[in-house]
Amino acid sequence: MERSTVAPVHTVELIVRNNCGSCERVREQITPVLEEAGVELIISNVDEDPALKIEFGDRVPVILIDDEEFACWEIDNDDLAKALL
Repeated sequence: MERSTVAPVHTVELIVRNNCGSCERVREQITPVLEEAGVELIISNVDEDPALKIEFGDRVPVILIDDEEFACWEIDNDDLAKALL
């Protein structure tokens, strides 16, 4: 029996808000890591989704991996890369 060598595909979502400099900075920071891992980034905006606004409020940017909170405000690219293996 052969084992698959294909890496698992994860979903990565970045929760942001309008006019958030930190949100844009984190998005630019993590983009190369996600590209290397072959993962597409989903952007969700708390200003456009009342349910997200209730859950996250001003606590953005938040990164979710497979719908689980991975990081808030700051992120370490090495930790993100390891989580996507």
